Amino acid sequence: MNVAIIGSNGFIGSHLTKRLAQMSGVNLYLFGRNENSIFNSQYTYTKLDLLNQDQINAHFSNIDVVYYLASASIPSTSWDNPGVELENNLTPFISFTECIVKLNVKKIIFVSSAGTIYGPSTDKLTEESDKQPFSPYGIIKLTIEHFLNYFKVKHNLHFDIYRVSNVYGEGQDTGKGLGIINTFIENILTAHQIHIFGDGENIRNYIHVKDTVELLSHSLVSDLSKSEIYNASSNDTISINNLVKIIKQIVEEKFEVLYENKRKSDNPTIDLDNSKIVSQMPDLKFLSLQEGIKQTYQHIKANFSMIK
Repeated sequence: MNVAIIGSNGFIGSHLTKRLAQMSGVNLYLFGRNENSIFNSQYTYTKLDLLNQDQINAHFSNIDVVYYLASASIPSTSWDNPGVELENNLTPFISFTECIVKLNVKKIIFVSSAGTIYGPSTDKLTEESDKQPFSPYGIIKLTIEHFLNYFKVKHNLHFDIYRVSNVYGEGQDTGKGLGIINTFIENILTAHQIHIFGDGENIRNYIHVKDTVELLSHSLVSDLSKSEIYNASSNDTISINNLVKIIKQIVEEKFEVLYENKRKSDNPTIDLDNSKIVSQMPDLKFLSLQEGIKQTYQHIKANFSMIK
């Protein structure tokens, strides 16, 4: 099976590359915006322009499955300029997908955002729950999901959608504004303080990146002629204040907690039902939040000079 990963240099993409490389019969083809791959010459890598159809025709004619992890924004960046989402995320996705439906690609796997597409709700959210995204980021993520259904109906291109919760772990680039756990740990090490927007009672689910890519790998052992949607989340759903309590038990450094005005772009509560994907992966064992934070802390501290 020839598998393409678009966004292979990214946080999830790089871990996904390592995970899929362990699977027999999988030939990996990596793509990204940068000139070079972080894996050097270990895998075939191409700098990709999603709007260049000649390039896509040349490099995807032999691809069976595409993992689409390309994203040029985060929830807060497009809050004041929603047009960024259209130009940088939706248009490239549509252009790319319109091209690959004419090739031999059997399935596209899209990493969506559970924390933004459902909108605020106090209910336990299944994949069929109402979606009320209020941020441009979440609106476009859900729009891409709808376009995937369009491409399936019109062109028989199947898809898997993984609505991923808050991912954390080794190697996350917090400079992009994502990753509250990694950001907290880095700020503890560099400034001995962390900043919380709002009262800290926002409810989130946290999943380690290695568990995330384990869930994503499920598509390659599933029926490529079927389309599925999954909540890709762990069993760890807690408030930010309780998250800080766990961090205090793990880190050696003392730190101050500073509360700031809440951001309108933040979803106050998200409680995901992951039973669908868990039922299909009975051998999966999630890394506990305590152990995941411990491993992340140890990794960041070992590379402390790189984040100063």
